Amino acid sequence: MKQKKLPPYMQILFNKIYDNPRICGVLDDNRIVKLTDFFATEKLIKDLLRDVPKNAHVLQIGLTFGKQIDAVYNKVQKQGKLDIFDLSETQIKRAAQKYAHHNMTITNYNAALPWDEKYDVIICYNLLRELPLKTRQAVMDNLLDNLTTGGKAVFVDYAEPEAWNLLKYPLKWFNRLYRPFAQSLWQEPIENFCSKKDQFRWQHTYYHGHMFQKTVAIRKILSNEDVLKLTKMFNSTNKKS
Repeated sequence: MKQKKLPPYMQILFNKIYDNPRICGVLDDNRIVKLTDFFATEKLIKDLLRDVPKNAHVLQIGLTFGKQIDAVYNKVQKQGKLDIFDLSETQIKRAAQKYAHHNMTITNYNAALPWDEKYDVIICYNLLRELPLKTRQAVMDNLLDNLTTGGKAVFVDYAEPEAWNLLKYPLKWFNRLYRPFAQSLWQEPIENFCSKKDQFRWQHTYYHGHMFQKTVAIRKILSNEDVLKLTKMFNSTNKKS
């Protein structure tokens, strides 16, 4: 399961960041991570961990800077397992050193392509903002397809800040210049970017004046059709009795 060729959008927009070891070294500093997240990092990670059971088989789409992966690994390391997909060979090499003493699997793979293994939890942490809409839908559909029954997908990313938030308009212009796919997350709830939203229950939590969101998708054990059938059966049984 290997995908070495970077998609065009990554080569154009992000290759100078993720394939530059010096820049990555600077961005991987926890102080820089806190600045870029407007000091929401600790709250976002703490709430992310609420949706990661200790015994879960977890997949994360994309390596991240800072302590987020360490936090997930520390939650699952004894009873569960953590796998990671990433496209950047430079990032994977850095991660192999950074997490040398961690028992995790890091694979060079494009999550826009299907895979076979099922997971209890799949995490997208600050990833959707970097994906074009077609790629975003493919990634979301694939990860939702690969959840176990009752499994959940956890998306942490941008949301549209409240009107009173002083950072709303500077961030809007920054996104237009440097993150052209991020603005769509201000305009639609995350579930609207996939084709399988009706098969899941969606939970939204917002942070820092609505600048960030955690959206959790939990696979429905029963489909909407099954619920309607059971409701009709229940109602008809009650009428007969």
